[in-house]
Amino acid sequence: MPIEQLLDAANRPLTDPDLNRMIGAGQPRFELYHFALSVCSQKVRACLSEKRADYFSRDINVQPGNYHPDYVRLRLAGRGDRSLVGGYTGRSAASSEGFDPAVVPTLVDLAQQRVVVDSAAICAHIDNAVEPVGSLTPLALRSTIGQEIAIVDATPHVAILYGAHPDGDFRPERIRKSMSGIHDRKIAKLEAALEQVTGDAELTEAFEAKIAKEAAAREFVATPQMMRDTVNEMIAIVAALDERLSDGRSWICGESFTLADILWAVSLFRMQWIGMAFCWMGNHRLNLIMRTHASAYAVRLFSRPSFREAVIDWPGMPRTEYVSGFYDT
Repeated sequence: MPIEQLLDAANRPLTDPDLNRMIGAGQPRFELYHFALSVCSQKVRACLSEKRADYFSRDINVQPGNYHPDYVRLRLAGRGDRSLVGGYTGRSAASSEGFDPAVVPTLVDLAQQRVVVDSAAICAHIDNAVEPVGSLTPLALRSTIGQEIAIVDATPHVAILYGAHPDGDFRPERIRKSMSGIHDRKIAKLEAALEQVTGDAELTEAFEAKIAKEAAAREFVATPQMMRDTVNEMIAIVAALDERLSDGRSWICGESFTLADILWAVSLFRMQWIGMAFCWMGNHRLNLIMRTHASAYAVRLFSRPSFREAVIDWPGMPRTEYVSGFYDT
């Protein structure tokens, strides 16, 4: 099916002008399907903001599992030869987890008539496509940037959002309440969508894969040792980040701000938003050690105007008590 028809169908139910709007003043090359709270969506928005790219924003409500079949059909156009997701590790990288057909973000490049999926691939595509702003992946640093992006991609943010540490839930109260029973609600929504696509083999396979993933996720976050290991892994990721920054570099790959810094900004802000700034601030029963280099790096990242615009101040981004200092009221 031509991209125009896929777009028309996916956009038909998206009528809220506050959630479907032009970002910038020019002729948009891109349409971005995303969600305010989604970590992967935040990576893409921050990249677009840093590159000062015009795009049409389609901020869709994906909680709990509200994925219209026509959106899934559009997203499947970017699947390529990837295997569908089915299991769950608490991560969201398509490179390791498989292709999730009912998730955000999805980018449509109108100039190339192409659907691009997976946040890391989308950001790389935007960086290559948008001029005149300089490259965020200079050739001399490309290997190091790729290594850092892989670390961020492998950080288990999804598990931390949906699951509690068994020895003390540090997540904001609003998150504790909203995530209780979330996987059952998601599965119910997905099963309802599955009934709508009877006879369509591709969509049936897609929704069945997503349901299998959510069932695996429900079991993962309910397993105490899984959640302990996940939190410990995130603490270790920040400790390793702090060590790499200990040579005094301004940014993670040296003195140049790169795509890796954009992704680290999103990752560290999500940790603070969810209540895990103790990974670098220390003085917490789960981590006593202060990581001064990572702490200073986070301050630099969070103060970048493009990041504030795309993440901190993005309309619909829910606030928590852990990030209240970023807001005047």
